[in-house]
Amino acid sequence: MPAEPDVPAAAEAEPIDHHEVTVVAVGMALWAVALVVLAVFFRHDLHRHHATWWLWACGLGIVLGLYGLRFALRRRARGLKA
Repeated sequence: MPAEPDVPAAAEAEPIDHHEVTVVAVGMALWAVALVVLAVFFRHDLHRHHATWWLWACGLGIVLGLYGLRFALRRRARGLKA
């Protein structure tokens, strides 16, 4: 039986430096813009078509973004990378 060739160990890959706080903040801003646009320009249409849940979806996106922002800030404070 032939011996297996020596396979060098794979080099440890460096994690990619993500800007998590920026990504979460931009996502929250987009949800906030969607909420304002829907509430100001389309509230009556949403109510008429029984689709006011869109406003709640935008609000939930902002709330979950706040949780993600807290998570990202804590990771950054500890010096952890993605």
